[in-house]
Amino acid sequence: MKTKIQAISLTILALIMLTVMSCKKDRILVPEDPIREYNSLNDYFDTKKQQEQVFEITAQTNDTITGNQGSRILGTKNCLQDSNGDTIAYPFTIYLVELYTPKDMIYWQMPSVANGKILETDGEISIRAAKGGQNLALSCPFQFEMPNASPNINRTIFKGADNGTFVDWTNTGTPLSIENYSNNGFTYGYKGFISSFGWINAANQIGNGSGNTLTFTSQTDNLTNVGIFIYIPTSKTVMQVYNQTSGAIPTGSNVKIILMGVDANGQLFSYTENRTLNSSATIDVSLNQTTDGALTTYLDGL
Repeated sequence: MKTKIQAISLTILALIMLTVMSCKKDRILVPEDPIREYNSLNDYFDTKKQQEQVFEITAQTNDTITGNQGSRILGTKNCLQDSNGDTIAYPFTIYLVELYTPKDMIYWQMPSVANGKILETDGEISIRAAKGGQNLALSCPFQFEMPNASPNINRTIFKGADNGTFVDWTNTGTPLSIENYSNNGFTYGYKGFISSFGWINAANQIGNGSGNTLTFTSQTDNLTNVGIFIYIPTSKTVMQVYNQTSGAIPTGSNVKIILMGVDANGQLFSYTENRTLNSSATIDVSLNQTTDGALTTYLDGL
């Protein structure tokens, strides 16, 4: 009797094993979704960013220039010299870039952070001069003016130096004066003087290098070529995130987070979020397909 029960048990066990094996054979294996890869954003940004404006100076009568957004550059030929230290003759060329909105600072990848400390900024401009394809230097100061309807008496001149990854700002300690002028519909603004060409930021430092950080991870996207930006509206600060971890952001800051990427087919993807930062955090993101129009509209509304 025992032997018969054992035989029945073995038969049932065998049938169960066959059923399990059959189910395994019939199962359809669905591969995991691949991680999205992105190309460099530089080509896309080049189509969107403010272009460098070119002014041909042919005589003293046209050596004061006005940019598209109201910046003014006032200087004379006598303050320019070539690489040998010699004075030059007319004509020469002045080049100007104007960045007055967070969107334009993002497109140029020009964050307003100095030595890891955030700046409150009213705009960034770049000025350079050239003749015959050679950059010129200053032997005496050029005057510049930056439009602003409500200028802040605390702004000083920050000069920017390109370190190969981003422009690092240094406080010259020279205050900007408030100038009452009307230009291209702008009234009032800042006036200052530069003794060397390059990037200029009308700003003052409000961060002390301490605060909270944001770290970005993703289960769906390779973030290596994704542009990651943090905008702080109260101080008009643009921060760019490198290596997926931000710099120090003051506690209690309300921030707007923007990630953007472009794939090999030229398709845009983005992720946006608003949050108040009371502690350091890690954000797991997933970018969604978007359009150039939708992304531009969002950046215009920062």
